[in-house]
Amino acid sequence: MTIIMIETTIVLIGLAVIPLLFFRFPRLPKAGNGNGEVPKISVIIPARNEESRIPLLLKDLCDQSIKPLEIICVDDASSDNTAQIAETLGSKVISLDNKPEGWTGKAWACQNGADMAKGDLLLFLDADVRLGDDGMERLIQAYSEKGCAISVQPYHFTQRWYEQYSMLFNLIQIAANGTALPMPRNIGLFGPVILISRTDYDKIGGHESVRKSIVEDMALGRRLKDAEIPFRIFVGDKQVSFRMYGSGFITLFRGWVKNIASGAAKTPVPLFCMVFLWISSMTSVPVHLITFAVSWHMSFFILYSLFYMAWVIVLYFLSKSIGHFKLSAIFVYPVLIIVLLIIFAVSIFKKIFGLKVIWKGRAVNGDEKPCK
Repeated sequence: MTIIMIETTIVLIGLAVIPLLFFRFPRLPKAGNGNGEVPKISVIIPARNEESRIPLLLKDLCDQSIKPLEIICVDDASSDNTAQIAETLGSKVISLDNKPEGWTGKAWACQNGADMAKGDLLLFLDADVRLGDDGMERLIQAYSEKGCAISVQPYHFTQRWYEQYSMLFNLIQIAANGTALPMPRNIGLFGPVILISRTDYDKIGGHESVRKSIVEDMALGRRLKDAEIPFRIFVGDKQVSFRMYGSGFITLFRGWVKNIASGAAKTPVPLFCMVFLWISSMTSVPVHLITFAVSWHMSFFILYSLFYMAWVIVLYFLSKSIGHFKLSAIFVYPVLIIVLLIIFAVSIFKKIFGLKVIWKGRAVNGDEKPCK
């Protein structure tokens, strides 16, 4: 009975931390509130084998209510038609063939794009990002209001069922970064969308300063903090969105293996404990629900059935705030937890033993130490 009471307490604590971890989702300001001044923005898109996604983003950029000064697509040794398509659609193209030793591919691509850029502001966009017609205007408005670098975790559109596995990872990213706390901590940036001044970018040494980091967005945030340069984090809506890992489950698996353990290692201890309790509570409920069903402890079975429905309701409302996820996936959320735990275990194993992760045809080293 004592063990059951302890487990029940953990479940209740896990539910109790939800209002803290997800107190509010900071949104970009609405368009149309600017003072009419349009800064010179260079859009930089690091791209490796993105021929199916790059046309969508480039079309979005052409349809913006506020136009960027230039669009630079950095083709990172793609084996498909990424460079040709980007050039045909009017983007400046930098083609990279020989990535230097000691760089991750994305950092190398971003740095090369920044070196060519002429704008006062640099907007780094992943190739899978989508912008509504006023997406750029809203980013500029946020930058103007806050007076500092901004970053956005885009709204996550999904299509195929396996993409539902990203739901818990997306929530963990937001929670572990302190983005939705009552007083946001903002541990690092979100890589898909980063808007930063050339001055601040150069002051922290650009992507060269994080050239070895797998999670370069977290590392850039640390560099900004070390330099005492403020930045603000937002959670996107349908006007600033993306579709992560749309090319198959293996891509999703490798992508999260690459990121999750390294990101967890950078989370402050109090915040990590809150996230741990949240995940433990979610995990404990279905496990004990099955146990009580088998052992015919009907009172606890009813109690944990209520806990299960509570978590379904919580995940339903949280998921609506961050993306388009299926209700069927939320009802069977223990399946998502199983995949989460497997990926996290593999990621931890690779990090501890220094094993490389295969990502977009490259073996990525797990060195997370920032470069000076």
